[in-house]
Parts: sequence; C-alpha cells; structure tokens
Amino acid sequence: MDYGEQNFPFTIADVATLLNLRVRHKQPRSMDVNCPFCGDTRGKMNINFEKNVFRCNYCGEYGGMIAMYAKVYGISNADAYHEICEVLRTGTSAPEYEAKKQKACSPPVPNAELASLEERHQTYSLLFSMLTLSNLHKQQLMKRGLSEEEIKRYGYKSTPAFGFTKLTARLMDQGCTVKGVPGFYVNDDGEWTVNFHAKCSGILIPVISIDGRISAMQNRLDRPFNNRKYLWLSSISKIMGASSGSPIHFVGNPEAKVVYVTEGPLKATVSHCLSGKSFAAVAGANQYSNLMELFMVLKQNGTETIVEAYDMDKYVNDYVEKGSIQLLTIAKEFGFNVKRLRWNNVYKGIDDYLYALKVTKEIGKN
Repeated sequence: MDYGEQNFPFTIADVATLLNLRVRHKQPRSMDVNCPFCGDTRGKMNINFEKNVFRCNYCGEYGGMIAMYAKVYGISNADAYHEICEVLRTGTSAPEYEAKKQKACSPPVPNAELASLEERHQTYSLLFSMLTLSNLHKQQLMKRGLSEEEIKRYGYKSTPAFGFTKLTARLMDQGCTVKGVPGFYVNDDGEWTVNFHAKCSGILIPVISIDGRISAMQNRLDRPFNNRKYLWLSSISKIMGASSGSPIHFVGNPEAKVVYVTEGPLKATVSHCLSGKSFAAVAGANQYSNLMELFMVLKQNGTETIVEAYDMDKYVNDYVEKGSIQLLTIAKEFGFNVKRLRWNNVYKGIDDYLYALKVTKEIGKN
C-alpha cells in the first residue's frame, strides 16, 4: 500500500479515466495503458492500483497518481491535486491534451541495476573528496546557520563545471563502482561519465541513511529550474544509468527517543546543527516510499515520539497539510507518540525559526 496517498479522495484508476488513457490489458491489481508521455501505443505504461503508481517501460517515466496528472499538463502537484478534485466533484471533463508522438526507431534506454548502499557510499564519498566548495556557496551555508566546521563535517561541495568524464575515470581507477550508482552513465562515446551540467550549478548535498552512509545526492540549484530549487543526481534517462529514488535523510542519534521529520535533507541537517535534535527528512510533503523502513528501524532502536516539523505553509496549503496528516497517521500505526510542531509563521521552515532563535539568544548575551 502506498501510504503517501492512502487518504486521497480518489485513486489512480480515477486519474487514468480523467486522462482517457487507452487500456490495453487489465488485471485485478494493475493495468497496461498507452503512454501519454512518449506516445507508445502498445500498452507499455503500467498502472498499479494497489500502490497508486505508474511507470512506462518504454520511456522510463514514472511516479504517483498526482505526478501523472501534473506531468501530462505541465502543472505543479498542488495544482494537479486541486484540479482533479474539482473535475471529479463537478463531473466535468479534464482538459484535452495531446500525447507526445512516438519517435521512430527509438529503443528504450537500458538502465543498470541500482548499486548497493555500500557501493554508492564509497563512490559518493570519494567523489565529494575530489570536489571543492566555492566561497559563495560556503557563505550561503553559513547564512543558514552552519559553522565552517559543520560545513566541512557534512561534506557540502559545489557542482563541478567541467571534466565529468575524467572525474569518473579517477573514481574507477581508485576501485569505485560507478555502474548502478545514480548520476553515472555511459555517454555517446562509450565512456562512463557523471550527469552534472554546467547550467545546473549549485551546492551538492549528501543524503545520509540512518546508519551514516551516503545513499544519494541532491543539488541545490543557484538558479531554480522549472520552479525547482533541488534536483536529485540521477541518470535514469541515460544509457546504463540509474534512478536515485527518494531516499530518507537522517542526521543525529539513531537511538533518540524523539525524532523530528521535516522536508529536505539540507533543512534537516541545518535544524539538527542548530538544535542538537535528531531529524529525518522526506524529499517532499507527500513522498513516503521509504518512510516505513525508517520507522521500523527507529522502533527497534527505541524511539518513542515522532514530531512533524513541516513548513508552516501546511496551514494554508491543502497538499502539504494532507501530507502532514498522512505522516502522523503512519507514525501512529507504528505505535509512536505523535506531535505537530508549530512556530511563529514569520518563518516558513523549522531551520529558519531555529536560526532566528539562535541569533536572538546571541544578541541577548551582548
């Protein structure tokens, strides 16, 4: 069951009906339809009723039911949710759209099997050691409340502007696995390289598992791209590439009695450094694909309370609010005590609020 969407007033089957997707094969738990993204007409896109997710086995497009609608129309997930609810409530039809035309002789891109966590950690760790952090990015991190020592400890670096193939070759020469490590792929010249882009400069953020290993990487962009500040380092659309997924980030004591959950790895780490509390971070308000695994570990470790610390827009944004409620519902099912954190709404994020408290406290000492 996909707990991230269990309380929605509709299912992925409803969304597929709104999109008027052509059904090729139907089973009790799933169905195969023509893909609206690549234009495939052989039913290569699978829709899973139980998990409320889709994936096209031809073009590789995948996601949840909200994302399916949002990607078709090129709108945000929040707008997609409200539009779906409105269309279903009024009994009207969703706007017409034109499926992308399938390119002739375009075989599916062969992907690699995801490398093990230990292999990803080894490769990413050495990659971070080969990179540098610009003074501008260092100052940006310090303005968020991190000290120089903390910046160094958590390994933040700037995205490189060139030399991607040589960088990958150095990793391989030192015994690192790149096959199956998200972000790495084989280019048109048959060489392994990494999926950085000169136009996507930013701060590289290590995403840490609860046992302290780097499972993935995010890039905090200097200039938002398609209204997105953060991009996963992924290579799912490349030859022998792999998807990063949306792993949970954890920082602090894995045996803490109280664990706070917020949105975004960088925000979680900053909040931990400012408060000393243990923080977990989901990639977005409604992304819970790996949250249950984390809760299982925390339960075994003796954690008693889960505190929801999402951004304050949860009180005005129905999409974020629903994600907050779902998080608390899952935590309750695991037997945790649950709390919702609220602060002065002048500060959107928990990290902003904690930094303001720190500044106020330091001013009071003077």
